[in-house]
Amino acid sequence: MGWWPDALNPLKKGSRPMSQKQYEQKRQIMMLTGEVEAMGDMFTRMNRQCYQKCMAAAVVDGSARSDELSLDDEKCLESCAVKFVATQNLVGEAFLSANQDEAAKMQM
Repeated sequence: MGWWPDALNPLKKGSRPMSQKQYEQKRQIMMLTGEVEAMGDMFTRMNRQCYQKCMAAAVVDGSARSDELSLDDEKCLESCAVKFVATQNLVGEAFLSANQDEAAKMQM
């Protein structure tokens, strides 16, 4: 595939030239698709991590027998999710800042 996704590759054999508008629409769709996949991945990782932290021991020792979460379990899961999202935001901001700094250096 290379750097160009096949859907946008202007050099792909048999591909028809696309207008700038078509190119931008496809690029936006691909960006949105990537963002949706990233959010799904983040949710899956958060779910797995918070389950391991808050629920796994209760399931193993048998104390999680009800269909409803205990108040302690709810608090633990909520706290874990808030911390996970906050950490992801901090990492994202640091990554964005580093990329902007690198781009500024390349402009000089």
